[in-house]
Amino acid sequence: MISMKHKNTNREYAFLMVEYETPDFIQNLHKSLPKNELYVENDNNDYGIEEESHVTLVPCLDNDIDLTELKKYLKKLSDYKIVLTDISKFECDNFDVLKCNVNSKALKDTNKEICKRFNTHSEFKDYKPHMTIAYMKHGMADKYLKNILDKMIFLKPKNFHFSFVDKNGNEKHIRFE
Repeated sequence: MISMKHKNTNREYAFLMVEYETPDFIQNLHKSLPKNELYVENDNNDYGIEEESHVTLVPCLDNDIDLTELKKYLKKLSDYKIVLTDISKFECDNFDVLKCNVNSKALKDTNKEICKRFNTHSEFKDYKPHMTIAYMKHGMADKYLKNILDKMIFLKPKNFHFSFVDKNGNEKHIRFE
């Protein structure tokens, strides 16, 4: 599940993502990951395996952003085809994120345009599109890393996904094409 809280704050943010079908090799990897290697934060099983295959297009937007205005800067959905390039990780305070890096000019161009026009609050200023596979305990992701995938994986987008928290503190999701 996507965390709606920004690191070190209680402020909630909105996220704009593009969803994709989960490729077979990621589904197989999910099945093979031992539960004791996964990072799970609480009884709700927050973190662990990422069930929704997506690439975050723009993280940490203001929750009260005008979605109609935001949509003006999106290309047509079919432009967001991606190529998965490798399996890598990045380290966070409590866990490692096992991920596939993504190549897509449309994602990078759109992120840049939206970040110029709207307030974003991400601590990561250099946009590196990726598809999260799982949240792992420190050091557990290392054995799954691959510099190059066995074959080229191209994915077509399913839909855009806008996730935000409403004025009552309820997490909301809007999917659109």
